[in-house]
Amino acid sequence: MTYLLKDKGREDMHRFLRNLWGRLRFYAAFVWRFVVLRRSEPLIYGVAVTDRCNLACRGCHVSNTGRPDMTWDQLATAMRDAWNRGFRELYFSGGEPMLWRDEGRTLKDAIAEAKRIGFFHVHVYTNGLLGLEASADLVWVSMDGLPGTFDLRRGNHFHQVEQAVRTGLHPRVAVIYTIDRNTAEGVEPFLRWVDETRFPVIGVMFYFHTPYYGRDELFLSADERAPIVDRLLDYIRDGLPILNSRAGLLALKSGDWPRRLPIAWVADVDGESACCRASDEVCTDCGYAACIELAEFQRLRPSAVLGMLRYW
Repeated sequence: MTYLLKDKGREDMHRFLRNLWGRLRFYAAFVWRFVVLRRSEPLIYGVAVTDRCNLACRGCHVSNTGRPDMTWDQLATAMRDAWNRGFRELYFSGGEPMLWRDEGRTLKDAIAEAKRIGFFHVHVYTNGLLGLEASADLVWVSMDGLPGTFDLRRGNHFHQVEQAVRTGLHPRVAVIYTIDRNTAEGVEPFLRWVDETRFPVIGVMFYFHTPYYGRDELFLSADERAPIVDRLLDYIRDGLPILNSRAGLLALKSGDWPRRLPIAWVADVDGESACCRASDEVCTDCGYAACIELAEFQRLRPSAVLGMLRYW
């Protein structure tokens, strides 16, 4: 029995090293084409498995639309096709992806299938109300401020989400904070609370409210965003747990970054879109900071390059 266990341990180690070497070779070639040759080849694939959500957040118009969920066959086919086209990173979103079900399968099965296909890393975007029990490599939880501020966007659920993060078994969790007219003043108190209470997350990524269906009362113009970005840069210098890179924030402030990055695609029940599912008119007001980080990575901004390593 001892020999069998040792053999299995050696086999597992060899498999791990083969996989690691394969990933390193892929990324070395990808970075050369992406950074040096300036080719925007596929890398990140998102799947919005459902539009259903257990919240009705203010300013959100992309959930509870009445469209059907993706079926298991649609989902599995989309992931296999994405892999064959060169995508190697994958995330699940919604709506609330934890609500997804089909033929007895759940998000747990979808994550397992993504890993079986071979995706290097699998992320999940969730509001946290259904727990964080997922085998994803990183779970992103939406939290827009402390109680009071949080409530203005998502309702009276802050403590439920906090409890899910603090008691969850998932080792890698990050926060997405959407800044709008109501949540802007809550940024610093939230960051200091995360830091002082040792909230068990790797950090906070800040987005700006994107007006997918036209500018609304929550929308902040470029001039209104600028001083908020300056404060975020100050908080980075103070050592607060911000995941946005300095380069990404400066690009967000200036607007100097390319829209519709073909490095990232997202699929839903109706098909695929480059970057996100919004119309082209929305790109001008985009506050989706993750895409900006990718653009700055391609420009080899040191802070953006270092920032990418934290997610993977």
